[in-house]
Amino acid sequence: MRARWAYGFVLLLAACSSHQRPPARTPPAVATQSPEPKPPAGAAPNLAIAERDSSGRFVTINSNIGAQEALWHVRGALNVAALSCSNAPSLTASYNRFLKENKAALTQAYRSESGDSALRDRHMTQLYNYFSQPPAQFEFCKVAKAEAERAVATSPGELTAYAPAALARLEAPITDFYRAYAAYRQDLTAWRDNPHRALASAKAEAPPALVASSIGSGWRIQIGAFTGKDAALAAWSRAKQAAPGLAEYNPRFEAVQGRTNLVRLQVGSADDRSGALKLCAVAAAGGFDCIPIPISQK
Repeated sequence: MRARWAYGFVLLLAACSSHQRPPARTPPAVATQSPEPKPPAGAAPNLAIAERDSSGRFVTINSNIGAQEALWHVRGALNVAALSCSNAPSLTASYNRFLKENKAALTQAYRSESGDSALRDRHMTQLYNYFSQPPAQFEFCKVAKAEAERAVATSPGELTAYAPAALARLEAPITDFYRAYAAYRQDLTAWRDNPHRALASAKAEAPPALVASSIGSGWRIQIGAFTGKDAALAAWSRAKQAAPGLAEYNPRFEAVQGRTNLVRLQVGSADDRSGALKLCAVAAAGGFDCIPIPISQK
């Protein structure tokens, strides 16, 4: 009896082994979605940049100006660098020497600016805002340090000839950023059309987050100068709506010395320039110009 059972068990195993299992089905391939492109250098996703002309060049505040005005714009760019570029005492020293040794040439260059004093002041604010753009600041500061040394090595009689090329060098980090940002926009459009398609350009850095703990008392940002306190208050209301991230900070309204009824609107404070630049990015996302202001140097 036991032998018969064993024999039957062997036959059962043989029968089972004669039937092959069907091949496993390969699951259909699932397309992997490419990550959404990010703006370069931590810029805002909806940042407004300069338009291009018919030749493909960006039209900026430095476009189509004469040599005298270019010299004044060089002075403005170096002024921004001296105030905003951290850990650059040699840059500040070179800039101060440049001002001291070229008073007459710079006075003549200032006269090349058109319009009355109010228009000139507005133009200078736009110029400062242009060279203070946070995404380009790291490269701009490196270029400005070298340019300040060139500026003090240039004689007053040669400054007008020197200025256009110097201005182009100082502006290059900003137009380089514009090109990167334009490429980001193209990549974003292509990604939205087909998220599974690989992008041609390199990955951009993720935008820095605004961390509340970075807020302190060493720096603040300026988002404009306005005629009268009422205009400044209205601008602050617009800023809170356009850039809600600013709403948690207290505004500061500061009268401009020597200018009747002109009020600067400044916001918040930060421990260092890096924190101020992050706050500037919030303002820029809302369409506001922004200058980081070191409180100790005001």
